[in-house]
Amino acid sequence: MFLSKLEIFGFKSFANRTVINFNRGITGIVGPNGCGKTNIVDAIRWVLGEQKTTTLRSDKMENVIFNGTRSKKPMGMSEVSLTLVNDKGILPTEYSEVTITRRIFRSGESEYLLNKNICRLKDITNLFMDTGIGTNAYSVIELKMIETILSSKAEERRRLFEEAAGVNKYKLRRRLSLKKLDDVKADLTRVNDIVSEVEKTVRSLERQAKRANQYTQIQSVLRDKELDLAEREFALYYEKKNKLRSEIETFKIQKDDIDRQIREIENQLIAYRNKINEVDSELQKKRKEISEITDSIHNNQKSLSVSQERLNSLSSNHDRLVNEIDEFRNLIEDTELSKEEAREKLGKIESALEIGAGELSDAEKTIEEKRSELETKRKELKELQEKRFTILREISDKENYVAALKKELDNHTANIERLNSKIQDITNKIAKTVGFIEELNNEKEEAEKKLNQAGLELTIRQKEKADLETQLNSLKESEIEKKTLLVSLKEKIDFIQTLITNLEGLSKGSKILIENDEWSAKEKLLFADVGNTKEEFRFALEAALKSVLNNLLIESADELVKAVDYLKTNQLGKASFYLLKNNSNNNSLIGKLNNFVQKRRAKKIEKEDGFLGWAAQFVETDKKWEPYFIQVLNNIGIVKDLDAGLRLHDAYPDFGLATLEGDIILPNGIVEAGSLPKEDETLFGRRKLLENLREQLPSHEKELEEIKKKIENVESLISDIDLKRLSERERLISNDLLNIDKQISQLEFEKKKADEEIENSRHEISELAEKSNMLQSQISETNNSLEELYSAKEKIKSQISEFEASLKEFENRYNQLTKSFNDKKLELERLRGEINNTKSVIERYENDIINAAKGIEKREASIKENEIETEELKARIEDLITELDLLEGERNAVREEENKIAGELKKIKDEASSYENQLRDLRNKRQELSDAIHSFDIKESEINYKIDALKEHIRENYNIELELKEFEDLHEFNFDEVSKEVHDLKEKLKNLGPVNLLAYSEYEEEKKRLDFLHKQRDDLIESEKDLINTINEINDTAQNLFLDTFEKIRENFRTIFQTLFNPGDEADLKLEEGVDPLEAKIEIMAKPKGKRPTSIELLSGGEKTLTATALLFAIYLVKPSPFCILDEVDAPLDDANIDRFTRLLKEFSRDTQFIIVTHNKRTMEAAETMYGVTMQEEGISKLVGVRFEEIPETQS
Repeated sequence: MFLSKLEIFGFKSFANRTVINFNRGITGIVGPNGCGKTNIVDAIRWVLGEQKTTTLRSDKMENVIFNGTRSKKPMGMSEVSLTLVNDKGILPTEYSEVTITRRIFRSGESEYLLNKNICRLKDITNLFMDTGIGTNAYSVIELKMIETILSSKAEERRRLFEEAAGVNKYKLRRRLSLKKLDDVKADLTRVNDIVSEVEKTVRSLERQAKRANQYTQIQSVLRDKELDLAEREFALYYEKKNKLRSEIETFKIQKDDIDRQIREIENQLIAYRNKINEVDSELQKKRKEISEITDSIHNNQKSLSVSQERLNSLSSNHDRLVNEIDEFRNLIEDTELSKEEAREKLGKIESALEIGAGELSDAEKTIEEKRSELETKRKELKELQEKRFTILREISDKENYVAALKKELDNHTANIERLNSKIQDITNKIAKTVGFIEELNNEKEEAEKKLNQAGLELTIRQKEKADLETQLNSLKESEIEKKTLLVSLKEKIDFIQTLITNLEGLSKGSKILIENDEWSAKEKLLFADVGNTKEEFRFALEAALKSVLNNLLIESADELVKAVDYLKTNQLGKASFYLLKNNSNNNSLIGKLNNFVQKRRAKKIEKEDGFLGWAAQFVETDKKWEPYFIQVLNNIGIVKDLDAGLRLHDAYPDFGLATLEGDIILPNGIVEAGSLPKEDETLFGRRKLLENLREQLPSHEKELEEIKKKIENVESLISDIDLKRLSERERLISNDLLNIDKQISQLEFEKKKADEEIENSRHEISELAEKSNMLQSQISETNNSLEELYSAKEKIKSQISEFEASLKEFENRYNQLTKSFNDKKLELERLRGEINNTKSVIERYENDIINAAKGIEKREASIKENEIETEELKARIEDLITELDLLEGERNAVREEENKIAGELKKIKDEASSYENQLRDLRNKRQELSDAIHSFDIKESEINYKIDALKEHIRENYNIELELKEFEDLHEFNFDEVSKEVHDLKEKLKNLGPVNLLAYSEYEEEKKRLDFLHKQRDDLIESEKDLINTINEINDTAQNLFLDTFEKIRENFRTIFQTLFNPGDEADLKLEEGVDPLEAKIEIMAKPKGKRPTSIELLSGGEKTLTATALLFAIYLVKPSPFCILDEVDAPLDDANIDRFTRLLKEFSRDTQFIIVTHNKRTMEAAETMYGVTMQEEGISKLVGVRFEEIPETQS
């Protein structure tokens, strides 16, 4: 495939239609600066779909249209067509020749054509995707792109590799799949939220429906069982009550007879009790006398025992005291001997102490003399050591000072070298900075122009969009209002239709008569369905007709009889009818008089404030039914409100009055009033209301459709306004401008700072040189001083060694004297302590002797006292024994008298006890009878309470009055079992909790909705899985393609780099590790001619061009582009490198068509076809061309 033809018309400087035919191989485009050569490259870029105006060297897309010259008017449109020969089928189309065309008009409109058929930009992009052709591909290379490809910003470089690997379509598919996946996840989240809520509702309604069903079944069984049980319990209670009453009467008769017997026995017992009291009193006196004698005996026995015990104790104490006196006398003898021994020992110790004290005093004087001499020697040694330390410190200070001076000198030397290098670097940097500032000022002017145009365009489009959004909001509010109205209208129609169809509110009999034609073939109508009224009076007439609205209209009495007979015959219940009255009674004199009076009163009330008219006159109905309404609404008026009605009722009590709010005041004084009824709750005129509502429906639906169309139109207009793109464009331009200003300011600041740094560095170098000379002189002087100090240090070191040996020998002798003195001092202290201890022992012995003598004296006195008390106790014991014998004889005589009286008392008590037993038995019997009567009374009250409670329970729950019935199987009936069943049923109802009887129908509706949502969710989950699998497959395929292509390009790059440079030069491509290969950075390494640059940006312009060319052709070896356009990329190359460059072009021209814009003669020589661009007419480019192969060799 190759580019065969380019047709330009009205594009930039090509005002006239220009056709350029391209051949295979190398085509050169030459011409002077400013003639429009690069416009050909721009035309190719533009027709391939370029959207960046900066790439096209313009500030807005309309500027590519020829803008006119002095002699030629501007054109209204621009058109470029590019024809490619698709002979190898690289493009995904069946055509062997493909022509793409792009047009743009002054109005801003543009269009794309593919083989002269209108298409989209997307179609063009998809056509060239992964072919190496396109706006972002490597088919068009210009000089500034060389810098971009080799810069630290790897985006452009990555696009080349992606295009070569053919992963763009995969990245596009992945991007679209990710967007779809986000949409699916959002939809899935939304559906899950809805499903969660609906599932809760369905589960709740399912439980409610089951409970409702259970409730209905249980309630029915419960009613039957509870009523049957209640009637049987009612009968059983009455039977028990009658039986209890009979038994109570029998017990009362028996109780009266027992009361009589008790009274007789109680009289006899009173006499016996009096006699018992007399005998018992005499017996108590004797017993008291015996108790007193017994107490005296016990007291004497106790005193005797105490005296004998004391006598024994005194005897034991006498023996103990004699033994203790003997022990004290022995202790005194032993202590006297020990005291004499201690006094002898004390004399010996005091003599030894006196001798030791004299020796210690002599030793202390000798030590004091030696200590003074030792201190003198130590002081002399310390003075020598201090002198040595002073010398050492001076040496250390001098050495440190010399080291510091040398270090400072080295630093000055290094700083001078550093500053010289720094001045050179800053000088180079300033030269580059000046060049950058000039370039940035040019870019700033361009950016300011673009920013002004972008801001103006954004403001205009923002205003347009704001106006459209305001219009859209208004339309959407109208749409919501209209939808709400339609929903409300449809619901109202369905509701009223349901009421009419289901005959809501009618009795069973009325419904059957209306739905059945057996009793009459005539049309069956309700009073509510034959009339209507204006909405203003609907509530008033509803109130006035309330009693007859659900009545069947009957025209004759015969027809009424038929209806009633039909209901009775088939047992179908009752129905309500309305039969027109015969007003013959009003023709009597009294009737006419009443009518006259009523008419006069009617005329008066019609003039009253608040009275609106008579109800009958507001009814809209057929002539046939007017008499019915006149008859029902006779003397009923309509008033404004309840206040007016009450006021008029007081003045005209014979009239009924209905208010516009649905309140009514009847002549009999009954007032029905309250809240305003709902419109769809009214019965009167609802058929007519249904017809009116159905007539309104189509017009509202049509209005809604019109609003929707308007919304679609406005939304379409809004979507066409891409404010984000315009705003982003303005923001990007503004950011570019800010960045340029920052860069200029930064560069100017850096330049100024660099100049200052150079001046400062030079001044600093001068100062450092002067300081270095001074440092050399100071180092020499300090070294001389150090030599003198080293000699003094050795001399004093020898003196100190000799003095330390002499001092050590003297200190040893002094230490021996000191040790001997301390030993003697310790021995004296020990003797003094032993003297004090011995004196304490002698003193303790003397105290023990004194205490023993006192103990002997005290015990001898106690022995004398014990002997006197012993004689007294012996006499007291003899007296107590004599008195005890006398008291014992007296007690025995009194006991004989007590026994006699006690026998008589027992006999009387036995006789009384017999009567008491009889009385007790009778009283027990009477109590039993009273308890039985009381128990039966309680049982009767309980039965009465149960009867009342049972009747009240049945009345409250079932609105039935219990009646007494007879049951043959009453006593065989199992009350407990049935009661348990009723209780269990009630518990079941209670456990069910609150019951929603409409739950089943609601459950069915929500279940259908949930099933639909589940299906939607399953579809979304499946879609999510498919998209994830698709994305994973895309990623795997794209990564494998990219890595495979990268490795091939890498190998090719190394080979071609050495071809363009030298065989030993190094080059490589590296992919960032630990990152997705499709997102990883690509680093270019190039080291030509033995250089080791830290960055590729440090290469020269020619080296950069050759490196970029090597990379480009390395890509072509993997995936050649059908054609390649090179715009002055050879400008930085010298002649030798141009030769290498053109040689490489020729090698690759076998597979790739090259179109080169150049000024270089050697490059021109390599071209097989040459086109020259010139401007014969000012501002308009013209093309001339020749193919070199056509020129014979003889003419060359």
